[in-house]
Amino acid sequence: MTTEFIGQAKQIEDKIDNIRNQFFSALDDFKKYYVYFNKNPEVNEFQNYYANSKGQLQSMTSELFLTTNNIDKSIDMLNSQMQSVTVKLTDEKKLNIQLKKVLKDLYNTKEGSEELIDDSKEEYNQQYFYNWELIMGIFIVSGLLTYVFKTKNSV
Repeated sequence: MTTEFIGQAKQIEDKIDNIRNQFFSALDDFKKYYVYFNKNPEVNEFQNYYANSKGQLQSMTSELFLTTNNIDKSIDMLNSQMQSVTVKLTDEKKLNIQLKKVLKDLYNTKEGSEELIDDSKEEYNQQYFYNWELIMGIFIVSGLLTYVFKTKNSV
């Protein structure tokens, strides 16, 4: 859509340049024939030249007026499109903020779960060593009891 407006802008610029280039020569003709017409109103040739140059200036004025209106309409359309884009951009910024919060929460959850895994491993290792201590303690106590009972029975 932007290229459409660029193309329109080029056409409008060309039209305005064309009017600008024709305007000053038409104005000079109008001035000249205005003077001739007012000095000699009875000469039909001056009346025709005056009417033609006046019509030419009026046609340029109306063309310039239409071009100005087209520019205003294009500006209004661009404004409404820009407002729409601004609203969408604002919504996307809000969504981005929310997604950043979710991502941060997910990252914190990941770190928290890694810490829980580390804690579980440490707890497992402590329980593992405690179980070995119990087994070793049972063997030592069993050996001592066996030794005590054997020495008591032999006495």
